[in-house]
Amino acid sequence: MSAEPTSTAGPDGEIPARLSKKEFAKKFRREAYLRVKEFRKTDPRMIAMQEELKQQRRDMYQKAKKRAKVIKAERKQAADAQVSAARVVKQQDVFTRLVPASSLKPVTKRTP
Repeated sequence: MSAEPTSTAGPDGEIPARLSKKEFAKKFRREAYLRVKEFRKTDPRMIAMQEELKQQRRDMYQKAKKRAKVIKAERKQAADAQVSAARVVKQQDVFTRLVPASSLKPVTKRTP
């Protein structure tokens, strides 16, 4: 084990006046990252690009929603047509089994 602490802060929590090369590079990268992050947040071109992407996502969502609505309506229409066709077939079957009342023989009263 090394006698040197792994933290950059000393025992009292203060940062030493001189950083090691590794710690300096780490701090430099972090500061560069934060500068770039702030630049992206305030850059007018980035803001415009983000707004354009948001609008594209919204448009694509609306198109998908319309497509889904049309597909649902088509499926419902096909199902309704199938149900009505089945109903017609069933009615025709019932009508073929029924005998018209005019073709029935009149019931005569029997005398016992």
